[in-house]
Parts: sequence; C-alpha cells; structure tokens
Amino acid sequence: MEQLPIGQAIKALRLAQNMTQEELIERADLSRSQLYYIESGKRTPRLPTMQSICSALSVSFLEFVLYLDQYSPTSCTPNISSMEAPGATIG
Repeated sequence: MEQLPIGQAIKALRLAQNMTQEELIERADLSRSQLYYIESGKRTPRLPTMQSICSALSVSFLEFVLYLDQYSPTSCTPNISSMEAPGATIG
C-alpha cells in the first residue's frame, strides 16, 4: 500500500467532516479551481495553502502529515525504540 496522495487525503478529511467543497473554499480562502486541481491530484498545494487547508479542516499540519503517513507501510519516520538505540541521533 502506498502513501495516500495529498489531494485524496484533503478530500477524505473534508468528507469525513461533512464539509462541502464550497465550505472548504470559503474557510481556506481558495478559489474553486485551486481546490479542484488539488483534490484531483493535478496540482500539489504550496505550504501556505496547505496551512490554510489544515486550519479550515481543524487539523494541524503535523496531524495531516501523520494522516498521510498512516497509509505508507515503509515510513521513514523512526520509532521510539530506534531513537533510543546506541548511536542514534536526532537532528
């Protein structure tokens, strides 16, 4: 299983909150075409746009990234036990 595409994740979170595209467009200050291209996977939103979308969906950017990552079985995120291993460094 691969990581969930950003646009699909945004759409899934929006639908899970019973939010229409119009509501997300208004809350995140997007244009209709922006949201269409993002949700359809034709464009990847820039960081400020992602922050607006996350805020409109009431999730932090970190929560959104973790939501994407839960679909990736080969995550590169170290788990706690690997960070405690001898020689492990953070940063």
